[in-house]
Amino acid sequence: MKEIESMSRSEWQVMRIIWTLGQATSKQVIDFLEKKTDWKAATIKTLIGRLQKKNFLQADETKRPYIYQPLVSEDEAIHDNVNDLFDNLCCMRKGYAIKDLINNSEISKSDIAEIIEALNEKKKSANCKNKLATLEK
Repeated sequence: MKEIESMSRSEWQVMRIIWTLGQATSKQVIDFLEKKTDWKAATIKTLIGRLQKKNFLQADETKRPYIYQPLVSEDEAIHDNVNDLFDNLCCMRKGYAIKDLINNSEISKSDIAEIIEALNEKKKSANCKNKLATLEK
């Protein structure tokens, strides 16, 4: 398993472009990020290089320009990152964190329906009783 939590915010921005495109050249990534940020091309190339060293990206070096492909899926990165965060939260605070995220995020009606369905299923097996029980575990 890759250490997803070691990806910086800036690296996440680079990865989101590559995940969206499926693969990309550094020029494509630079073109997108120069419109969205005040970053220079050299900064973006540095981020791409870091992502390669961390094994999040792979370059097809048989062609010029290099074509970068993700070595980890966006879903896997999100899953690992969220679970890493939630592993550090007290059982009794996870609900608060989820509620805060819902209240402060743009979410589609279909996503809301899926969340409600997941919560109804989770409710059947919920076992976090109280703060003291959590500390004793």
